[in-house]
This record gives sequence, structure tokens and C-alpha cells, in this order.
Amino acid sequence: MPKAPPFVNRILSALTESDLSLLAPHLKPVDLPLRKRLETPQRSVEHIYFPDSGFVSVVADDAPDQHVEVGMIGREGMTGLAVVLGTDRTPNETYVQNAGAGKRISAASLRDAMGKSSTLQPLLLLYAHTFLIQATQTAKANARSSLDERLARWLLMAHDRLDTDDLNITHEFLSVMLGVRRSGVTVALNLLENSALISINRGVVTIVDRKGLKAAANGAYGVSEAEFNRVFG
Repeated sequence: MPKAPPFVNRILSALTESDLSLLAPHLKPVDLPLRKRLETPQRSVEHIYFPDSGFVSVVADDAPDQHVEVGMIGREGMTGLAVVLGTDRTPNETYVQNAGAGKRISAASLRDAMGKSSTLQPLLLLYAHTFLIQATQTAKANARSSLDERLARWLLMAHDRLDTDDLNITHEFLSVMLGVRRSGVTVALNLLENSALISINRGVVTIVDRKGLKAAANGAYGVSEAEFNRVFG
């Protein structure tokens, strides 16, 4: 079956014409401003988002001061995997960490489309698989990699999803994403900067040497990215 015209978002660009015809009437362009909450823990998912730019973080919250990022979604993916997997909510929180734009569809419209197509849900489940691999690699990195290796991995993942070498991030934000103290993030950033892999200026981290940053990640980066490319080409 022929493919749909290309989209910026990789999931939408992978749809067949027939599946796109089911979704297109319900897809609405939306801005994704910084810190916009897309999913609230243990509340029914109302909308699914397909980012075209920027990225969002899926964050596990055990307490008000205990947050850690478990997944990152940009133009390669979509939110709302609970709906794809047959439920309506998740204990995790999802919100915009780098402002951008994308498309939005209601959960009801997506469920209706999946019910009418034999190919739509299997495609979305393939993305769910790749997101699961990303989450397992995050768990592995959190358990076995040093903080500077984990930071290098995170910066590479953010860089993958943006069209710039400049990342607007704060030490406090990175401490939340990596689940560590702010002082530890400062030390790790300084280590990467002293190795001429990044530069830091007034809250902006610039990727200077991407190849060197991959080496600094020491194997923590690349497995989930390779799996996504294996599945989606």
C-alpha cells in the first residue's frame, strides 16, 4: 500500500495513505510551549501529540521533590502510548521541555481510527517498542553509567531532536532530568566543557564535538537510536 506524503514527524510520515485518511481530519496544528503539561499522572489521556519540533519529557514522580526523566519524545515519536496499548492513563507525567510545535488528535479519535484499520495500531505499537527500548536504556544508564556519561547521553538525545547545537537548559533542569543533585550536574558539565566537547554560556549549552560526546557517553548512547532506525528506517 502506498505511503502518505512526508511529514516532519516520523510516525505520521510512516502512515499509509489509508491510515492518514483516518487521522488527517482530526489532526490539529498546535504550539508546544515550554512546560506545557501533556499528560497528568493517573488522569485519563485526552489528547495525543505528534511533535514536529522541540521535545517533551516523560517523567516519573514519586514525590514533589523526586522527579526523574524516563523517556524523551521529539519529532521521531508521539505521546499517548497508554492509549495505543489499550488503557487510558499512566502514573507518569509528560510535559514540554524544549518549546516547539506539532499535531494533536483526541484520544477518542485515535481509538476510533485504530478500530477501523488493521495496520494503524501495529505501526504505533512498533513505536511503543522503540520507546520501551529507550526507557530500558535509560534505566541501564542510571544504574551503570557515571553521571558525566549519562549527561553526555542526554545531551546527544536532545541534540538529535533539535535543529541547533545550542540547548537552552539550566543546571536545575538537568538535575531533575537526571535525578541527581545540582552540584553533581555542575561538576559533570564542567568535565565535558574542559574536554572541549561542549561550551556553556548563560544557561546555553552548545554542542562543540558531537563525535567526542558519543565517546564520552561510553556506550550509554546509541542502542535505542539504532533500534528506532532498524524499525523505521
